[in-house]
This record gives sequence, structure tokens and C-alpha cells, in this order.
Amino acid sequence: MLAISSFAMAGSINIVPIPTKVTIGEGIFNLQKDTRILIDENNKELNEIAQLLAKKFEFSAGFPVKIGVYKPRSKAKNVIVLTLESPDATLGKEGYTLDVSRKDVIIRSVSANGIFYGVQSLLQLLPADSGNADPKQKMYVIPVVSIKDMPRFNYRGLHLDVGRHLFPVDFIKKYINIMAMYKLNTFHWHLTEDQGWRIEIKKYPRLTQIGSTRKGTQIGKTDDVDSVPYSGFYTQEEAREIIAYAASKFITVIPEIEMPGHSVAALAAYPNLACTAGPFEVRTKWGVSDDICCAGNDSVFTFFQDVLTEILDIFPSAYIHIGGDEAPKTRWEKCPKCQARIKSEGLSNEAELQSYFIKRIERFLISKNRHLIGWDEILEGGLAPEATVMAWRGIQAGIDAATQGHDAIMTPVDYCYFDYYQGDPATEPDANGAKLTLKTVYSYNPIPPVLTAEQAKHIIGVQGNVWTEHVKTPEAVEYKAFPRAIALAELAWSQQENRNWDDFLNRMDYQFQRLDLAGVKYSKGSFTVDITTARNENRNQVVLSSETKDMEIRYSIDGSDPIPASLFYDKPFDLPNSVIVKAAVFKNGKIAGSINQREISVNKASGKPVTILKPYSFKYPGTGDQAMTDGLTGTNSYKSGWQGYEGCDMEYMVDLLKPIMISSVKLNFVKNPSDWVLFPYEVMFALSIDGKTWENLPPTKFDANSRSNRQTKAAENKIPETLARYIKVIGISPKTLPEWHDYKGEPCWIFADELIVE
Repeated sequence: MLAISSFAMAGSINIVPIPTKVTIGEGIFNLQKDTRILIDENNKELNEIAQLLAKKFEFSAGFPVKIGVYKPRSKAKNVIVLTLESPDATLGKEGYTLDVSRKDVIIRSVSANGIFYGVQSLLQLLPADSGNADPKQKMYVIPVVSIKDMPRFNYRGLHLDVGRHLFPVDFIKKYINIMAMYKLNTFHWHLTEDQGWRIEIKKYPRLTQIGSTRKGTQIGKTDDVDSVPYSGFYTQEEAREIIAYAASKFITVIPEIEMPGHSVAALAAYPNLACTAGPFEVRTKWGVSDDICCAGNDSVFTFFQDVLTEILDIFPSAYIHIGGDEAPKTRWEKCPKCQARIKSEGLSNEAELQSYFIKRIERFLISKNRHLIGWDEILEGGLAPEATVMAWRGIQAGIDAATQGHDAIMTPVDYCYFDYYQGDPATEPDANGAKLTLKTVYSYNPIPPVLTAEQAKHIIGVQGNVWTEHVKTPEAVEYKAFPRAIALAELAWSQQENRNWDDFLNRMDYQFQRLDLAGVKYSKGSFTVDITTARNENRNQVVLSSETKDMEIRYSIDGSDPIPASLFYDKPFDLPNSVIVKAAVFKNGKIAGSINQREISVNKASGKPVTILKPYSFKYPGTGDQAMTDGLTGTNSYKSGWQGYEGCDMEYMVDLLKPIMISSVKLNFVKNPSDWVLFPYEVMFALSIDGKTWENLPPTKFDANSRSNRQTKAAENKIPETLARYIKVIGISPKTLPEWHDYKGEPCWIFADELIVE
């Protein structure tokens, strides 16, 4: 007798992305030994999908499922039908209907694409373990349900940067498998970078002989570089293998060949492509290089046309991504060839020269019946006639493209950069940028509300990006991408009005089981507790929160790790003194994620009002005006505990509300030149009783030009007990990066954290 796998019935449709319309019926369909899969006669694509489905059933249920021919007027029972007969054409090429009755399962679509997506939904109606082998034979049950479904966007993308770190072919296939599970249909493969050229080009063998190897790699967030050579690339045969595999999952692979910037690896191989003589080495550090391809040299265009000719032969995608981002014009400004090009083409400046470069490449791609995609910098200097813009620096670029009648793919950093932190930066692995939680990703609506209905049609899709400066292994890629890419899949596929965060969380309980069984090392950042403070009656209270639903938060303030018997959080609480708060979410008496901790400072300035005298940057505001007295000390992320000033001095005043005796004043600063962050030249505290007459304390001087790696130092004055009500803080910034810095003359940052008054 077969064991029946458990399945919760009515109300437990846990499909992600959420379908357009779901009608739940009564009863079940039994998948058992004599169940057959029927497909339209002589349809190769449907046969391939049926084979995949049959293999999944055989692998997990322990018995083979036969494939036969579907006859529309037959009354066959106990069958799963995949058919292009009588579809709902209003659902489009990728839409489908999925009807489960007690006697059969029928998936209909106008194309094999839609059938494939219907099968993905069918698999999600099965228990999570239905994708895994079991020595026992099983009979699965599927709830009676009717589903009509179609995607919101035609372009649903996930990106992977292999320029900084390379990943095996088998892992790329696994990445594609997970994409397919959640109906993502475009794999954006970032193949070339300053730090490595990763695709074989037969006409230019030095690209991989030289350009694929760097002498070392930047260590974490320091300026140091290790001495371990890093190399690797994909052969054209491997690329074709990946493309074919993706196609079997109805995923298009779009290659990205960077130009004119992010091309140091190419310049190392062929220095004649540069404005200067070189020599060049494959870049070992992250960031942006001034060395880019020369726009005044016709051999550069010959080179890229030759490269693209081979790329077009490998990649059948309609779109080709050419980068176009972060291309400093420093070399072009001094290059005689570039200046001659500006003059001969009647251009106004270097921005228009970049536009000329992109337009010239676009003409070549159009001649080959392909379309150009570029990062949103291609808007600068004038957009190429038929180019599609990938809006990354914010939503405005997408708005600009759409209002100009150009298609745009939305991938703004604040919602779609999965190399960002997804939990508390204090406890997360190194990451770029700020904190980007699962909930924040899910909250994004890719259609900017300022667009008209006609303009909104130019927003053709959305994409999540995984950059790999701090991502070295396949497991690290999975940790960064998932589950955030699943949230992105839902906002890319599902209709805006159908999406609901709480409902998504409920359905994700099932998806986490699927990921576990598939061996995906996803992040549990959404199962951590965010520890922060809120000002209440001129004091700080600790606030604990989590993205989870129906879970308890337990915490400790005595240094111990939270356990089920620890303090239960139900409202903000006071702290009598500075402590480390530890917290975790619990479900059914067990920790559901990881323990988070945060040092909270309690001192005489805690919670006291702050008057900002010189404005901090909106990019790094901390918690706003109160950041310097909110009790939150700085962490390893500039977005957590720190407040930043870009190219300007810092000045603010704290009101202790009444004259009190103080004996020390302290404020921490952080420095990391690789992040453009320096110490101030000097910091001075001033004390006052009335806010009018001030006593300046001796200044603390820093070596603002030091080249050393990241470190933290305090400006501090210890004084005989003095009566004061007001404290003024002044920090003098270097304003710009020093001569020795790669980006000398650019605005630098100073970052400060909590003002501590004792």
C-alpha cells in the first residue's frame, strides 16, 4: 500500500508568484501509479516539459508516469493534460489556465511557455518534498482548484556578475533552476569587468590569456590586496551549454559586454584600445577606473564589433547589454583623438562623445537585428534611438526613458541590488551598499506613479542584481539572491492589486521548505530582529521588530543568548545603563533565524534634542536629526549607527535640557579611504550654560591624510566636572580626497556616531 504524503487542503494554495485568479473547489486529485501525462500529438516542446514533469514524479513518488497523446474529445480519467488546444488567448503567450478536478488536471496555454509556467504552479500545489527522492512509493494529492494566470511584465530578470568572482557551470544551472521555479525568464550574465574578462573570444585570444587573470584580490573592505592570482573564464562551448539549458526552462540569457568603461581587463590584453599607452594590469581592486576605451580610435569600434559578432553567434537573445555605466571622462578630456572626434562629429562635450560611442555600437547591433540595453548612464549626452535603459541609480532614469518613448527595465539600487545587506549589517557578511530587506524588495512597484498609462507601457520589466565584489562562492550567491529574488519574482509576475505582504509571508513558509530541500543556502535575514531606538519624553527606548508574522521576539540584556524563557518583547522598553541587547524570533519554542545583537549607549546626552547647524547628507542620515543621541553606536555599515557628511564640515548642538555636571565628552569617527571616508582634520567640543556664551575645549586633531585601512578613533575631552546645558560639536572635514587617492579631488566623507556625555 502506498504512503499518502500529507497536504493541508482548502485555503493552502501557497503558489509564488501569486496567480492572477484562484478559485478553490472541493476534493482532491490523486496522483498515483496509473496516472498518465497527456500532450498534444507531435509537439516537441510539450514532450520535453512532460518528460521533466514525469522525471520529477518518478524521482520522488517512486513509480514511473507514462506519457501519451491527448485527444480533446476523449473522457480519459486520472490524467494530467498539457495542451495548446482551446486556450484562453487573453492571457497571452506566458499565461495559462490550470484546472484540477477529481478526475484530471488540465493545463492550457497558447504556447509552451505558458504550459511550462502552469507546470511550475502545479508542482507548488504538491508538498514541498515532492521534488526529492524517497525510497518509499508515495501517492500525492492535489487540491481541486481553478487558476487563471498571466504575468504583469514580459521581462523578469535576475543578474549575476562573474567578472569579480567566477562560478561553475553546474552552479549557473542551479541558479537557472531556481529562477524557473519562480517564473523568472531572463538571466542577465555580466561577463566582462575591470577585474576579469570571462568569455572566450576566438579572434582575440589575449582577452582570456591575459584579461581573465588578476594578480590578487582586494581583501574585504580594506585597501589591501592579497597575492593570490585569480583566474577563469567560460569557453564558448560552456556558454552554449548554459544557454541551451536555460532555454529548456524558457529563460533567455542576455550577455553583458562592458564598454567603454569597466574595460581594464580588455586594456591589459590590448592596450592599443586605450587613450594612453599603458601598460595596464587587470584590476585587483574594486571601484571605477579612469582608464576606459578610447572613443576617438576607430580600432576600438572594430574590436567591439568583432567581439560582438562572436557574442551574437553564441547568444540568440534579442537584447545585448553593453554596460555604458561608470565611464569617467578624465582620459577623454586629455586625449587628442577623443577631442578630434568631438570636433569632427560636432559634439559639445565628453558626455555627447559617450552618446556617440553608444549610438555607433547600437547601429551595428541593429544591423544584426539585435537590440541594445545599457545602464542608465546611456541617457547622458542623448539616448541612442532604439536603446532600452536599465534604470539602476534610481527610478528617475526609468521615468526619463519612458517619457522619451524608450523602453526601460527597472532595477533601482534601493529595491533591486541583492549584493546589499539584508539583515543587520553588524552581523551580516560583508556587502555593498545599505540594508535591503525582503520586505523592502516586496514593497516595490516598478511602475512610477507619475507616468501616464501610455508611458507606463515602456516599463517592460524589473530585475534583481547580484554583484560579487564580496561574494566569492556559490553558497554566498544563494545567500545574497534568495529569498529576495523570490519577492522580486512576485512583483514581476503578479498583478499589483493581488500582492499582500502578510499573505506572501504565509506562502513563503512553504517556499522555505522547498529551498531547504533543494539545498539552497538562502539568507534568514528576514527572520532576524531589528534592534533600534525611539525617542520618548527625552529618553531613548529600545524598539525590537521583525519582518516575520506570528512569531515571538525574545531578548536579553545580561549578555546571554535568548532562549524560549528569555524576556518576551511586547512594547518598547527603557535601559538603565549601556548594554548589549540580544534578540531573536521564536516559533513553536525554537529560534527561527539567528540571534542579533546591538550595543545601546545610555549616557547624559541620550534622547536629548539635537539642533543641526550644518546639514548632514541625505544619503547617510542615520536616524535623522537625532542620530547623534539615539543610543545607537556605529557598526560595520555606514547605514547603521553613523551619520555622514559629504564634502563639508559637521556642526550640531545638543540641549541637555538643564545644566548638569559633566566630566567627559566623546564622539567616534570612522575612516576607510577605499570608501572615500576620511577622518576630519580636527574636532572641537564647546560647552555653554545659556547657549550664547561658549567655552571651547581643546580640539582633537586627526591625520586626515593617512592611507591606513578602516579604523575608528574618538575625539574625546576629559575635564574637571563642569556645569553645562548645551554642547556644540564641530568637525572640520578635509572636503576632498587627497593627492595619493585614486579619485583625488572628489568629495570625501566624514562619519560620526553617538555623542557620549558622562
